[in-house]
Amino acid sequence: MLSKLVGPRYVQLLQNWTPTLVTWGAVGGTGLVWITDWKLVLQYVPYIGGKYKAED
Repeated sequence: MLSKLVGPRYVQLLQNWTPTLVTWGAVGGTGLVWITDWKLVLQYVPYIGGKYKAED
């Protein structure tokens, strides 16, 4: 379906760049978690989330 919208050259370029884009997306996501309040984000991770329960 994508090849109907753009030419085969661009489909091949996208296939070549997909691993790089996924890697940089993961790096950006990790950087965002690092910059923001990491406890706020990690409370939703199943195994790690139990460490950050609020004690009332």
